[in-house]
Amino acid sequence: MTAPVLAEAKPAARVTGLTRAYGDRVVIDRLDLTIQRGEFVALLGESGCGKTTLLRALAGLDPIDGGRIEAPGRPAVVFQEHRLLPWDSLWRNVSLGLPERGARERAAAALEEVGLGGRLDDWPRNLSGGQAQRVALARALVQEPELLLLDEPFAALDALTRIRMHVLVKALVARHRPGVLLVTHDVEEAIALADRILVMRAGVIAAEHRPPAPGHPAADRATLLAELGVENDLSAA
Repeated sequence: MTAPVLAEAKPAARVTGLTRAYGDRVVIDRLDLTIQRGEFVALLGESGCGKTTLLRALAGLDPIDGGRIEAPGRPAVVFQEHRLLPWDSLWRNVSLGLPERGARERAAAALEEVGLGGRLDDWPRNLSGGQAQRVALARALVQEPELLLLDEPFAALDALTRIRMHVLVKALVARHRPGVLLVTHDVEEAIALADRILVMRAGVIAAEHRPPAPGHPAADRATLLAELGVENDLSAA
């Protein structure tokens, strides 16, 4: 008997020949990108290189001028600002868009995952910045998205809270297995979180890296900084 041929799993997102322009200025220039399910991809690049434009196109928030985006299901997005509704309780914020039946229970489970299980009926005004971003993560993951888009969600947090959020998001992604695209300016954050690091320049993916091997972080950090146009020779200081 011939063994059945297993269908290849579809990626979380596939971008082919994507082009986006504002007037005469081309922001994304025939870009190709594939994100597999369960893969964590970090996107680095200077301001204005097209990172957020790409993320917004993947989210369906901005139109495109050419090419194709394939992303099954509805992507979930976490922005730098938590964007919680101040007039709704935490569980109502998390369950936004869910069917009413069972919404509180699903929101409770999601809030439990991010360490806020006892605060369903609390209000956004009573949260710290880190706690608000935890709720934003819960709101994204309660949808069980196949593609999770993170637009610098930890940039405004203090250093210790950022580290705690890194630990949390890695655990949540490992549990839920969406494909992830993280837009960030932080090289250390990309190294800490990503399976694959992309450097965007002038609307295209200019370089691709895997995280450094144990014991060799400095060289990869230096390479990434150099590709971003940052001098990293501290020995002369």
